[in-house]
Amino acid sequence: MLLIADSGSTKTEWSLASEGKLLMQFKTAGFNPYYSSPDAILHILQRDFPSSMVPADIDEIIYYGSGCSTPANCNIVSNAFRQLFSHAKTTINHDLLGAAHALLGRNSGIACILGTGSNSCAYDGENITDKVPSLGYLLGDEGSGVHIGKSLLKAYLYKEMPDQLAKVFEKQFPWSLADILDALYRKEKPGSFLAGFAPFARKNLHFPFMKDLISQVFDAFIEVQLSKYADYQKQSIGFTGSIAFQFSDILHERLLQHGIQAAKIMASPSDGLLDYYGISR
Repeated sequence: MLLIADSGSTKTEWSLASEGKLLMQFKTAGFNPYYSSPDAILHILQRDFPSSMVPADIDEIIYYGSGCSTPANCNIVSNAFRQLFSHAKTTINHDLLGAAHALLGRNSGIACILGTGSNSCAYDGENITDKVPSLGYLLGDEGSGVHIGKSLLKAYLYKEMPDQLAKVFEKQFPWSLADILDALYRKEKPGSFLAGFAPFARKNLHFPFMKDLISQVFDAFIEVQLSKYADYQKQSIGFTGSIAFQFSDILHERLLQHGIQAAKIMASPSDGLLDYYGISR
């Protein structure tokens, strides 16, 4: 029994396979070792795993997760897994490698993640060869749900949002400035809070202001991340993540404006990972 996982800070997608055939797919809450302890991760697994899943039956786990960029963070995840899957061989990888495997397979190119946060890497068909630092929701995450949320909130709070759109915003989010600042600076997972405004942006793209805002968000990702890679305009570039997928029309438009042709845009790496490991549906 092989269990493959792609995990972000918001959700984790799992695929269970046996003898090269997919048995089932399911989702759990996401987790990030920068913010979650082994016990917290174990709690999520025990709470969210389907009752039909028997941990003792799992022989191998291949896990790709956000935040798994250092040995210490990988150990946090593997320690949680060992408590539940006592007999399984476990491989912990960064979610960027999962994106590269899913988007590019065994071909070279640039793999990008635009979800709650953002990230990118150059890939030679086997390994990550270069990477622009991902600075998180405070300093980076250009092109992500976090970036959309920050841009929306700033436009609203600084009264730069058109009046009609501001009224729509207030109706859906009847919060005071104190409520917003409390969510950002006192409560857990401020990045997820910010990314939670992305559906509002998607719903209101008929406002020219909103389309311009999303365009600027993607332009920032191209300028801060993609432009740092050698010959980026000539390389095969793939995108995965909810933001890339939901705003794919605008993303394609902005890429073309910068002389870039996206090779593939997918909502999540799960299906691409099945292909990479030769698992049939």
